[in-house]
Amino acid sequence: MIPSRTMETIKDRFYAVMEKLGLNDYKVYTTIPSITKNMMSKLRTGETGEVSTKIIAPFCSYYENANPEYILTGRGTPLKEENALSETINIPASNGIAVTSEKEYKEAMEKGFHLLPEVTFKFAAGQAELISKTEDITRYWYLPDCKDCEGVAQIVGNSMTPALPAGCWVALKKYTLPRNNPNAIPFGNIFGVVVEDEITGDYHGHIKVIRRYKDQEVSRKYWIAHSINEKEFDDFDIEIAQVRSLWIVKQHIVSDILL
Repeated sequence: MIPSRTMETIKDRFYAVMEKLGLNDYKVYTTIPSITKNMMSKLRTGETGEVSTKIIAPFCSYYENANPEYILTGRGTPLKEENALSETINIPASNGIAVTSEKEYKEAMEKGFHLLPEVTFKFAAGQAELISKTEDITRYWYLPDCKDCEGVAQIVGNSMTPALPAGCWVALKKYTLPRNNPNAIPFGNIFGVVVEDEITGDYHGHIKVIRRYKDQEVSRKYWIAHSINEKEFDDFDIEIAQVRSLWIVKQHIVSDILL
């Protein structure tokens, strides 16, 4: 790989980011709908002199840990820095309105509210907790500041304190796991990870900061699950092959106000 200091063109830096993410042209244009084979081919052959925003924008939107500032200016590193210190992780707070009755639900729908289902399972922060495969809805929430959230779940345990106290609710957005390159996720963020036990078939949930192993061989098989409360909880491995769904934590619900 060419050292970053010699990366004089946007194209050079774009390819450097692709290499860091373990991507080739085929993976890019088959993964991101708005980037075509023809666009990548012309860029590679030199028919297109530089990388346009038509490629950079959807690329950095899909691969959230790709660093657009590095691609465009050369400043920083190809991939966004992971949160080195747990204290720097900040989950925005949101005032949540809980909808617990059919009447409240109808009123909310009449008002045009975007309601998020709260599921019965509880993510285990620091302990194994069975997740119901049916994920039955117990109630709905209205979060006016979280337009792209898809669900709400409750934290169990204190491994993510002080950022996410035991018993609090979090708003989640489903994150599509790129199976061909699972290390393209935005490491350093807090995720809800649903894992299937290889022996029992039970589903377990964890809210953790997900980090990447530096060793390339190990990183293909495992993620590091890191707790913010690192004084009481050690890191552990999550086997990527057993991950059944991935949810990025978007907001911490700080109130429970009925309509």
